Amino acid sequence: MKKVSVVLPTYNERENIELLIPQIFQVFKENNIKGNVIIVDDNSSDGTADSVIKLQKKYPLILINRAEKLGIGSAYIDGFKRTLNDDLEIIFEMDADLSHNSNFIPNFVREIDKGFDVVIGSRRMEGGSIIGWNWYRKLVSFGGNSIGKYIAGINISDLTSGFRAYKKRVIESLDLDKIESEGYAFQLEILARCLKKGFKVSSIPIEFHDRYYGKSKLSRKDIFKFFIIALKIRLGMIE
Repeated sequence: MKKVSVVLPTYNERENIELLIPQIFQVFKENNIKGNVIIVDDNSSDGTADSVIKLQKKYPLILINRAEKLGIGSAYIDGFKRTLNDDLEIIFEMDADLSHNSNFIPNFVREIDKGFDVVIGSRRMEGGSIIGWNWYRKLVSFGGNSIGKYIAGINISDLTSGFRAYKKRVIESLDLDKIESEGYAFQLEILARCLKKGFKVSSIPIEFHDRYYGKSKLSRKDIFKFFIIALKIRLGMIE
């Protein structure tokens, strides 16, 4: 039985989290996976934390309440640090807005079992797809990803995917306090740090669905920071 932990950053995701948590644990049950979910909430105003507390009566959930909106990168770091106290093999990161389908979790586990250290769920490889975006959003996302790959010099099909699995030893080996990025830039920076340490990275196809409830939190500032981190990687400024 595989032992895993799933880290979910949340900010005003009450409606989504109430659907997602039962889905994750149903997948665990059907695929002989033992795990917990760590929710890192940035002081949501919609009652996300209250919903998590109610769900704790049925599921093994850990809630990390943060006093203010500090960003997805630091949320993942706080969640990752919490996993290091647990007896587990694989650490997942997922979006909490239902854009990532829990049914793909066993595919990540199988890829880890092949000997890979990091597995990225890719929307941009054969078999992957994006559902719910218009042509303009797809074009902007594709262009940004392609330019980021070129600047950073990293030949991974989907640099910004937030659906990933890491062997626990990968997270243990990283100096999490040195990671400076948020948002999409965080995904690029942590990937670059894994590659620099020589970890084996693989990609598997996933279906990405536009969020069911709420609005996207991506801003132009996030995109700018993504390209800055890509440039720092190219210049060897990310160790």
